Amino acid sequence: MTDQLDGADRRTAVIEALDVLGAGPEERFDRITRMTHEAFGVPLTFLNLVRHDVVTTQSTFGWQQGTSVPASEQFCATTVLTPEPMVIPDTTLDPRFAHTAAVAEHGIRFYAGAPLSTLDGTRVGTLCVMDAQPREFSAADVALLRDLARWAERELVHSIERARVQRVLTGLLPEPLVLPGGTVDGLVVPHERGGDLVDWRVASDGALHATVGSVAAAGRAAALLAASARAAVVARTDVAVDAAITGLEAQLAPDLSAAGAVGSLLHVRLDPTDGRVTWADAGHGLALLARADGSVTPIRSTDRPFGLQRTGHRRTTGSADLGHGDRVVLLTSGALALAGVADVDGFADVVAAHPDDLLGHLRGLLPADGAGRDLAVVQVRRT
Repeated sequence: MTDQLDGADRRTAVIEALDVLGAGPEERFDRITRMTHEAFGVPLTFLNLVRHDVVTTQSTFGWQQGTSVPASEQFCATTVLTPEPMVIPDTTLDPRFAHTAAVAEHGIRFYAGAPLSTLDGTRVGTLCVMDAQPREFSAADVALLRDLARWAERELVHSIERARVQRVLTGLLPEPLVLPGGTVDGLVVPHERGGDLVDWRVASDGALHATVGSVAAAGRAAALLAASARAAVVARTDVAVDAAITGLEAQLAPDLSAAGAVGSLLHVRLDPTDGRVTWADAGHGLALLARADGSVTPIRSTDRPFGLQRTGHRRTTGSADLGHGDRVVLLTSGALALAGVADVDGFADVVAAHPDDLLGHLRGLLPADGAGRDLAVVQVRRT
């Protein structure tokens, strides 16, 4: 009995994490129930979620959407406990359900349902069909229902993955830093399908570190890989810049290769006591050195990104002395599109034109309905 309760608790927690209950009709689910209705020619089709003691209709064809009924009265509360579809050709002959309201009051005589599971194996609901007449269900029918259930599972996983990605993206937004001798601030616009990597922090020796990069991968894998890369960057805050890049590449290359992805990264360290700035570039190439006198020089790199450069290749490094008011500007490709320029040389003109209000200027360019893609601009300034 304890194991059943633990399973019910887990199922309820996962359903809440899906964040779809009470969201109202969704075409992605309604399309599945419509097509299931058409496939089997039944009057009732349901996509149900099963919590502790309640079955909630997330989508339906032929019934009232959003209804919740006690689990004890529902076939689906039994189906969700088994890994395989459950078929009842004649419900009046099944002692488990013959007395229930669905059979005795609403006249349901046929039921077939397939459980719906998330990636961790937790069964959270069912895709099911019902009829007022007894009927047979062939092996081909069971296989088709199982295939339709897999489709519904993908849509549910899309929900929980999206929520996870949004939590990841929220965690990618650092706060501005203001220290004696230096500041770091930025404009960061995350996107659930984007792969921008942004981080800045203070090392144990008081130096300011800033990192900007990008991961190119299919779908939402980019954002999750970028989060992994950021965690690896944070772990190397106190490591010398060139050594940190080498270690990062060794750690990230297997994950990038497995996902068919490539990644770039540019890391900057500023000693606010003497203004010495050092950097290492792993195929990113989107940074500028902006002097207080108005001159702006791109920091160039001919390195290839992670995943395209041969292992052990020494990355491009550089250094400069920043005077008061000098800054290093790091960016991702989304910032070029926002500024309406084609390359880093074009962005240099934007930086030169806005010595004191670059981030404010770029915020003013953001469309009201969102940027449509991720972007980042980070300024490391000697004060």
